[in-house]
Amino acid sequence: MNRNILFLPDRVSIDVPEGTLLSDAAKRAGVFLDLPCGGNGTCGKCAVLLARNGETQSVSACQTKVETDCTVTLPERAGLSALSEGAERAVAFAPCPGADTAFEGACFAAIDLGTTTIVCYLLDAETGVQIAAVGMQNPQSVYGADVIARANHALTGEHPGALKDCAVSAINELIASTTASAARRPEQVALVSIVGNTVMHHLLLSYPVGQLVRAPYEPHMKQRRILSARSLGIVAHPQASVLVAPVVGGFVGADTVACMTATAFDGIAEPTLLLDIGTNGELVLTDGKRRVCCSTAAGPAFEGATISCGMRAESGAVDHVWLDHGELMVSTIQNAPAKGLCGSGLVELCALLVRRGVISESGRFDESASLGGRIITLEDGVRAFVVADGERRVTLSQKDVRELQLGKAAIRAGIETLLGVLSLRAEDIARVLLAGAFGSHLSAEALCDIGLLPEAVRARVESVGNAAGEGAKLYARNFSLFEESELLARQTEYIELTVSPVFAEYYVDAMAFPEPTGQRG
Repeated sequence: MNRNILFLPDRVSIDVPEGTLLSDAAKRAGVFLDLPCGGNGTCGKCAVLLARNGETQSVSACQTKVETDCTVTLPERAGLSALSEGAERAVAFAPCPGADTAFEGACFAAIDLGTTTIVCYLLDAETGVQIAAVGMQNPQSVYGADVIARANHALTGEHPGALKDCAVSAINELIASTTASAARRPEQVALVSIVGNTVMHHLLLSYPVGQLVRAPYEPHMKQRRILSARSLGIVAHPQASVLVAPVVGGFVGADTVACMTATAFDGIAEPTLLLDIGTNGELVLTDGKRRVCCSTAAGPAFEGATISCGMRAESGAVDHVWLDHGELMVSTIQNAPAKGLCGSGLVELCALLVRRGVISESGRFDESASLGGRIITLEDGVRAFVVADGERRVTLSQKDVRELQLGKAAIRAGIETLLGVLSLRAEDIARVLLAGAFGSHLSAEALCDIGLLPEAVRARVESVGNAAGEGAKLYARNFSLFEESELLARQTEYIELTVSPVFAEYYVDAMAFPEPTGQRG
């Protein structure tokens, strides 16, 4: 028997068979519901209000089946915080010679297809100047916060092409939005440039992903591609081409290649580390002659998915934390009432607590240094630190600290592994380039204080903004750079950490926080 569900506030109605999970019904209805854990019932982020038989209760959508006609109120979908721009690399404007731009209003779309967010940059086809930019949360998150969960769904799910459909639909929505804001139309988009990690790349191109979830984690295809927009289902000019940048390895994709292009990484002559921190941390290290790279499974803690009060960088997220005359101070995105912790807030909070000795080297809370009795015991017996206690109590639990330790240890172990491959020491690194919208909001002080970065590089860290997006724009502006991206990818050695003889040792050592200093409050 079918049951009717009305989803609010979208006011979308759908009939589904009795026994269907609410989360599956939401997917069928095309309404967005965040499922960072992939529907395993472990993250608690899919809470909705279910009204049925005259009663309303909060339930987990991924664990609740439809039993009768009902109304489901979805959580407010806040806008993502503004995505940072990268430092632009000056290049000659010489786009793809095959692009048809001989008509009024012609433009290009550069897409950064990220695991968490998708960003579209619209460029004028006559000058290459950016005329619009819009970002959105990647709707594939309904299948899990990380790329492994999504690849597994593509292999075992009922609709293997659903993830591609999600990505294409989002790209079309962003193209429609950017062109509208620039008084243009999608049919005037003469060229599309796309970068993304290897799993995003394979899902978009309908490549097999089975080999990406088991050793030796080899891509089905690494080479750059030029395809028609029509063949991918992208709504653009009838003859529009799509430039898809190459990937390096199983978990170092076209987005990392784009970062290298944006920073002219192949021309750097001194030891330099390029780092993009997220659910997966991509690292590239050069000694000035040789380039090596790796990807670390940092986990979704940096995106807030496995943190008890974690959230994405949306309105109300605590993004910065500091002490003012001994009093804990926080700022939130859009100055809204505190609702949770996003990645930058999590890192800064833990860094401060480590410095003050509230969190020990092992990661445990020390109540004797609790900054005014802020350590409490929650109803489930778990100890937590109270970050904000206004309209909503925001806490950092002992388990949250461990989640951060796991993520930061993976990245630090990756750094140490690459240093070993090139026979370098941390002291030898002249520059650390932090890429990505998340990285641009992180302070070098905090990253060193939690031990994610070596102490030796504290004064050598600089943000390069959303370098992947900048690389995507460069490929649209200069076709030679797109062609050269193939050589850039092939001449970057990929180190698979799962078979590294030293990564596991570094990982265990990197779990601990540095010794508390009590300084730089």
